[in-house]
Formats: sequence, structure tokens, C-alpha cells
Amino acid sequence: MNKHFLNLLALGAALTVSVSLAAQAGPDVVIPAVSSYTLTPGTFTPGEISRDNPALNFRIGDRKFRDTTPGAYTLSIKPKGITIRAADERGAFYALQTLRQMCDAGNGVLSCCEVTDRPRYPYRGLMFDVVRHFRSKEAVLRQLDAMAMVKMSRMHFHLTDNEGFRIRLDCCPDVARKTAFGDARSFHDILSTTYAYTPVEEPEGYVTGTYYDDGKICGGYYSKDDIREILAYAAERHIEIIPEIEMPGHNLALLKARPELFCNGKKHPQKNVVCVTREETYAFFEAVLKEVAELFPSEYIHIGGDEAKKDNWKACDLCRETMAKEGLTSVDQLQSRFIRRIEKSLNAMGKKLIGWDEILEGGLSENATVMSWRGSTGGAKSIEMEHDVIMTPNTYYYFDYCQDAPYKEPRAFNACLPLQHVYSYDPEKDIAGILGAAYTPELAKHILGVQANLWTECVITDPHFEYMLWPRAFAVAETGWSEAPKDYDRFRRNSERLCGRLREMGINCFDLSAEVGERKAALQEIPRLTRDAKVSFRFSDGRIRDHIPQLADGHLGGWSTRDTTQWISSGSGKVQMTVDLGKVQPLHYIGVEMAEYPLRKRFFPLNMQIEVSRDGVAFTPVDIDMTRWPEDRKDFQIVTVGTTVSGEARYVRIRMDMIRSGAHISEVIVN
Repeated sequence: MNKHFLNLLALGAALTVSVSLAAQAGPDVVIPAVSSYTLTPGTFTPGEISRDNPALNFRIGDRKFRDTTPGAYTLSIKPKGITIRAADERGAFYALQTLRQMCDAGNGVLSCCEVTDRPRYPYRGLMFDVVRHFRSKEAVLRQLDAMAMVKMSRMHFHLTDNEGFRIRLDCCPDVARKTAFGDARSFHDILSTTYAYTPVEEPEGYVTGTYYDDGKICGGYYSKDDIREILAYAAERHIEIIPEIEMPGHNLALLKARPELFCNGKKHPQKNVVCVTREETYAFFEAVLKEVAELFPSEYIHIGGDEAKKDNWKACDLCRETMAKEGLTSVDQLQSRFIRRIEKSLNAMGKKLIGWDEILEGGLSENATVMSWRGSTGGAKSIEMEHDVIMTPNTYYYFDYCQDAPYKEPRAFNACLPLQHVYSYDPEKDIAGILGAAYTPELAKHILGVQANLWTECVITDPHFEYMLWPRAFAVAETGWSEAPKDYDRFRRNSERLCGRLREMGINCFDLSAEVGERKAALQEIPRLTRDAKVSFRFSDGRIRDHIPQLADGHLGGWSTRDTTQWISSGSGKVQMTVDLGKVQPLHYIGVEMAEYPLRKRFFPLNMQIEVSRDGVAFTPVDIDMTRWPEDRKDFQIVTVGTTVSGEARYVRIRMDMIRSGAHISEVIVN
């Protein structure tokens, strides 16, 4: 009996529980929902599970699974025992996770049943950003335990970025030593407008795999032994770890350690983008990828490819010479050339390339797999080109966004993705909605699965990291595994119970019982005179939007200020809104609803003036008290600033002096 199967039995022993008089549990308590099941008469109470226990029978590699999906299994619970049939050891492991959840929910008393279950997609993943703020090795292992409980299959390990190089490799040991630690104040100052932290040398006595913070220096990195330990732990739980080494952008830290990888010239407008024509660049990354490929047994290596601003390449004589020599007409093609060469190197190492959807720009290499993060259009385009795709849209699966009313949540980015919204996502419906009749079953096969991403600019501690993941990651697990019809009420009940189990394991979870939900003021239409009004907006740079319907639609904004159907960004400087009511009417109140969010550099205006006019030519000012800004300024708040008026007008003009990036505005209220 091999090591993995013995580990499977050891994990199965966790099913041993004390029996109480609680009602028995059936498969409907499980996350992710099983493919199908039928209840049969009777109950079963398992005793201690071991390899010699006749009450638990495994049949792995059963003939009936010869041509079925890897990870598939059947589970038969009868009054005298349990039989698990599985395509492979992975399927047997998944069956045990189903049993484990049923035992927890029923306090050991199981409903007799017949379960047939298999994964919808092979790729059911989470991305852990350990660069913006480092995660301890122990924290990573805890998340692998939780992922295994809900049958997740991939962990995407984001190891390098602007803020550090979090893996120490033999080919470049100095890079981790010089970039993995920085000035703690700057690392923690998430309101900073620039990447202004000062990298420092590795502190004396640092223990790899731990988070270091002495109040002046913070950071950390993983040794190759740390990585091997994490990989072995994941393999026992049938989770594949995919490493990411960012290129050609997101390399501020690397370029501080290796400035010879910059483009030619003394000025570099982009401080985090390497030169894509220098042979030194290829030599560095190919050496790194070779060592990473030898360390990680994963099928894929992720190379990033996102958000690489190309200003340096336009000014670099080496880049210009290459473009002229090879007939390239755009710097996008230069990036594509770089990606293709890196992919060729990876393929020679026996690996496949994954990149964010920006790798589509300039043409995609033949065998590359795309992670679609900017909504779903990149995924749809990739599928049309018959490339495999993993759907990870920021509109559903970015877990650095808050999950409830921002005023009560820890710091997060300025979108709100509550559990129900995450659960509602379906990749096939999403892609089909974009491609329409062009979407076919053959194209659907290119959807490998789904992944949520937890970026950590705002997430400093391990408990905060876990809080942002769970229970939202349950929704990703269920969408990736189950084709059963979605049932949010069932899923939420099961999530609350499973969160309790994670807390027993020492994992910090969002408290669903305290969820506020969507902003109540945004759920119903408000009375207004602006029903047929047109609102124009003049930005400080001279741009004019003649009609912005959401500013006069009678709906106040919800918690997510990134929702452009409810909110618009004012921009900075002097801005002006003009409301045309269509005819002269009596006015009693004029106000503006705005959101301030200092974390995202959004601030209420320095001042605001309101004017009214009958003809749109001669405007009369209206007094307004700007001292109404709250005295206890918080990270996030929504405020309506307005004033009573008395008179008649057709036009209302509102002028504001905005600072930083301005505010978000949801509604102009005129009554």
C-alpha cells in the first residue's frame, strides 16, 4: 500500500466522532454539492476508520471508472458499512471529504444513501499573493487543509512582484536577500502613492518561511526546503501548486537588485518593467524558470504578463532595433515576442505556460493558457482562438475586495463582493453571454476551470488573509466542482456550518451571521424631480459627458463604488455637473450623494457650490454649509451633502474642487 493511500486513511480517521442524538446527515450538507444522490432506508454510525475496518471498503481503479473523469467516485452508505469506489486515489480522497462533512453535520450519524460524484472542471483554484505582504509557511499549510476539505485542486503561488522576490534560488540567492525585506512603515502604508519602500538586506538570524516584523523591517521568503515541505503537504491533499514568476512587468524589486535588466538609456519612465530584448534578461529568467521547474512538479508555470507599461521599450534603442529588424509594428508585438520565447524555454523544460489575459496583446503563442482576470472578455477571446482558459474575473473572484458593508469591514479595495455574488458566477453562462451563437460545446471544452485571487496590498496579517478567503472560497469550490443547480439558501447554511469547522482548525472566517448585506438605501427608488432630467459632467481635463443616466435614475449607490451602473468617478481638480430638469419647476432641496474612501485616494471635495437658473445662462448661487463633512472621518463612508432651496429653476449647476482622485458620486437629488 503506497504512501499516499496510507495518508488518505490517516485523514479518513478524522471521521471518528462522538455520537449524539442529533439527526443524521445526508449528502445535501456537503460543499461542494455532490453531482447526484438518492437516500435509502436506514442510518449508519461509523466507528474508528482504519485499513482493517470491514465497515469501510475502498475499491480504487474500479472498471466502471475506466473512461470517466479523474477524481470521480461513488459512495454507498448502508446500515452495515460504507463502500467507496473511485477512479483513482484522488477520487477516494474526495469521497472521504464528503464523508467527513456528513459526519460533522450529523455528529456521526449518517443517512444511508447512494452518491455519484465527479468534478465539473479539473482546475478549482485559489491564488495566494505572498509578495505584497508575506504569508508564513504555517498559514499556507492551514489554507491547504481548508482547500482539501472542499475538493479544491490548485494553489497558484504568486511568488514575485514589485514588492519582493519571495523564493531564494541557487541561481540568484542575492535577489531574495536584497528584495524580500523592506522598510516596515512603507510596506504597511497602503495609502502611499508610490512604491517608495526601501529594500534592506536580510535581517541577521532570519528563519525562512516565517514572517519577520520588528517594527522597522518586515518581510520574508521561502527557502527551497520550505517549498518542498509545502509541495509535499499539498500533494498529500491532491492539490497541485503552480508557481508564478512575474515578467516582464511587476519587477520593481528585481530591478532594484539587478538594474542591468533595464532598457538602454538613463531614464526609465516605468520602474518595474525589464528590457525584453536584452539577452541578459532572457538568461536571468531562463535560469530562474529552470530551477523553479525542477522544484515544482506542476504541469504549468505562470509568468504573469500583466500590466507591463511599454514606455521604456519605445525609448530603448535595443528594442527599436529589434522591432525594425523583425518587422514588428507595435510594442505589443514586442511583448508577444518575449512571451513566445519564454514559452519555448518552458516547453523545453516540460512545462506549459499560463499568463494573465494581457498575454493576448500582440498575438498569443500557440499553446499558452490564459487566466482571464479583466472581467470575462479575455476568456471569451481566448476560447474563440481555441486556447485553454481559466476564468478568474475580478468582477466575481477578486477576494481583496470587501465582502460586506465597507464601514464595518477591515481594509479592502473599493468593490464589494459578498458571498452571494461570488456564488452566482457561472463561467459557461458568462462566456456564452459574450459569444452568443458562436459558443459551442467544442469551445466549452477549453474552459479548464475557475480561480479566485487574493491580492494582499491591504492584507497584512495571516488572520486577515483567512478572513478574506473563507467562506467565499467555498463558492469557488462549488462552482468548479458541481453541475448541480445552484441553491444559495442551502449553500449559505452549509457555509455557516463549515466555517465553524474551520474555526476549530484555527482558521479565521468571515462571520455570516453578522452579515449586513447590500445597502438598504440602494434597494428602492427615491422620489425626485430628476426623473426625465439630463445630467452632464465636465471634468477638470476638459472632457464632457453629456448624459450620465445613473446620476439621475433615483437609485442611490450600493456598497461597491466600482459598480459603474451606480457610481461615477469625479476625477480630481475643478469639476462641474449640470442638471437639466426639462422645464422650470419649483425647487425645495438639492443634494449630492458621494462616497469617500481614503484607502483608494478618494476624498470629499474641498468645497462645493450650487447654482440654479431658469434659462441656463444666468445662474444664482445657493448657500450651502460645507461644514457637514463628518468629524470622525473613516476609511469608507457615504454622505449626502445638500441644502434646502426656495424658488423655481430648470437648471441646477454643482461645482466642486476635488483633491487626490476625487470622490465617487452616485446621485444628484433634486426635489
